[in-house]
Amino acid sequence: MPGIFDIEKRRAKTNNMSHSTDLDVLEFIRRHLLRGKKEYHYSADQIEQIAHLAMESFEDQQTLLELNGPIFVCGDIHGQYADLLRIFHACGPPHKKRYLFLGDYVDRGRNSLEVVLAYGFFDELSRRFGNDRAEELWLKFNDAFAFMPLAATIGGKILCMHGGISPHLQSLNDIRDLKRPIPIIIEPGLIQDLLWADPNLLPSNEGFVHNYFRNCSVLFSEEALKKTMASLKISLIIRAHQVAQYGYDMFCGQRMVTIFSAARYHPELNNWSAVASISADLEIFFVLTRPDEAQNEHL
Repeated sequence: MPGIFDIEKRRAKTNNMSHSTDLDVLEFIRRHLLRGKKEYHYSADQIEQIAHLAMESFEDQQTLLELNGPIFVCGDIHGQYADLLRIFHACGPPHKKRYLFLGDYVDRGRNSLEVVLAYGFFDELSRRFGNDRAEELWLKFNDAFAFMPLAATIGGKILCMHGGISPHLQSLNDIRDLKRPIPIIIEPGLIQDLLWADPNLLPSNEGFVHNYFRNCSVLFSEEALKKTMASLKISLIIRAHQVAQYGYDMFCGQRMVTIFSAARYHPELNNWSAVASISADLEIFFVLTRPDEAQNEHL
């Protein structure tokens, strides 16, 4: 397999290719969305160019995004493209509304590629492009993912990430100062915790303990959450990373919300999905979706 850290070599190759391939990105996305739930037939060169453009866009952004409302915050999608389209239908198309996605875009669902281009991944690439080209495309997507921002604030008072807080998080500058690209193999520390930490639902006198459910990162207590939020001067944390039966779960009163945006993620759960809608003055309500209907529920 080519070296996973040879980003500059792959960047140069794609730059050379882009001069010979005319890709109208806006038209590509428009046709992609209009096709609906059907599996789209892409060329491998189109995929590589889109991944390259995404990487360049992420590289231009800060590690900690600083956003304002109104905005919709989405949790895990896991390649369930129908859920992504349902979100756009309920909340508004992405060229008219602003969205913040918190991670777990791909794997498990059969349409991970559609999810990534709209807004076991390697196995899907292999199925659609063959093993040789799949390896190259998989690395290109990982190059793009390596430059993604790691967290975001909304209105300076809401902190959003995929996983959770960390004993290494004392100031928002700790996130701002993180360097990208992020390696595929992540050592214990702030980056790993932002991506994989979970709330500790069991009573604990310790602020942070090893996350034995995932065998990486940490579990954090309610007391640890309160102290971290006070240190960061924020009033709410929105995170993803865990299934919520009714689309969202609260932790530590209403200080932290877990959002999950893939409905029927597991057949036995038959779970709802949720999107957090945040207004310009930081009022929050949830757009809840199940396979046959959607409704709004206020916090």
